[in-house]
Amino acid sequence: MSEKIEYLELRFTDLLGRMKAMVVPCEPVNKLDSLLSDPAIKKGISCDGSSITGLANVEASDLQLDPDISTLIEIPLTSQRTAAAMCFIREKEASGTSTDYYPLDSRGRLHKVCEELLPGNLRLMVKVEPEFHFITPEGERFDNAGYADTYPQNPGMDILLELASAIREVGMRPRVIHHEVGEAQQEIELDFDDARKMADNILTFKNLTRAIAQSHGIDVTFMPKPFVNEAGSGLHCHLQLWDGNKNLFGDDKTDGLSETARMFIAGILEHAPAITAIANPTVNSYKRLVPHHEAPVYITWGEKNRTVLVRVPMFGMSEKAAIELRSGDSMANPYLFFSAIIAAGMDGINRKLVPPEPRSEDIFVMTDKERAKYKIKMLPTTLGEALDCLEKDSVIMEALGYGIVQSHIKLKRAEWRKYVSHVVSDWEWEMYQNL
Repeated sequence: MSEKIEYLELRFTDLLGRMKAMVVPCEPVNKLDSLLSDPAIKKGISCDGSSITGLANVEASDLQLDPDISTLIEIPLTSQRTAAAMCFIREKEASGTSTDYYPLDSRGRLHKVCEELLPGNLRLMVKVEPEFHFITPEGERFDNAGYADTYPQNPGMDILLELASAIREVGMRPRVIHHEVGEAQQEIELDFDDARKMADNILTFKNLTRAIAQSHGIDVTFMPKPFVNEAGSGLHCHLQLWDGNKNLFGDDKTDGLSETARMFIAGILEHAPAITAIANPTVNSYKRLVPHHEAPVYITWGEKNRTVLVRVPMFGMSEKAAIELRSGDSMANPYLFFSAIIAAGMDGINRKLVPPEPRSEDIFVMTDKERAKYKIKMLPTTLGEALDCLEKDSVIMEALGYGIVQSHIKLKRAEWRKYVSHVVSDWEWEMYQNL
């Protein structure tokens, strides 16, 4: 292995939130700071957008990767010392490269949403709980441990700790590391960071998780529902809205939840059906969103209630106030997911929306009549239904950009049609083979 950094990986995302990259040589250096003047990071590199899902067609494929130097890291565990930076995607023009975000660049879109909907010193801070499963090369569960089991009951603990060390090395802050409820299900909670930074972190986290697992001869899946009749894997998002050094979700007088937070919640609840098409973008996502498996189904909120869509965790002082959106999963493109959250929440604040009364009951055991009494509606139950809701929501569509939304809907409609019309499941075979 070289003693110096000799390569630079220019990273970006496709419309589905999958990390992509172009690797370029750089002048050999000992430290990351020495790369800041390197032509490789100043000029970026061109990219064929026509080969990237959701970015461009063959008529508009000449794109440029513009490195964001604030994201520069050294990649852990590589055979050659390699740096990496997330990139904005720009469109090449006859006079050079455009300074605008490319309309189909979801990372650029999140930055634009923050610039336009979070003016001044406003910023959305996000803490995430990505859940995933360690699996064997054959796709079986790696272990049969349960919640909070450690070594030797949880044989994957050493791998989890190696992953935690790797993500700390690149600037993330793991808060809690543990085995989750499901067999072979794991979680590393990532502490609060700006939404733009957290979206980058999620891509890097998934990349490192898979790389480290494979180095141990196993694999990992972030599928929302990889195994029948077991808890699915979500991406719970804890949210805070800050203005400079003040958390606007806390009420200084009562140390409770502020009116701003309640309006933000009301916005999320109003736009929840459309957000679902972004937060839960796969056919498999809706096999997790079912009652009694620790995933939300009904559009409501409450304090310390894990059966609601938006939960208010316990906090002791106003500066710690947060709300938790529990529906998302790691199949979501985090840039689009956070853009949709910001658009919905700020719509609630700007229109001074009032949320319904918080619910403390187990929503799953309520009768249909009781839920109707409290006007509690359901989230979309299929990908097709969620896409219908997205198409009807002008606030979310405008925030994401009509080009991105149209491309997303086109891709996901095709996925839904393929599943409905062409896939024959084991359940169908067992149900109908002898009729």
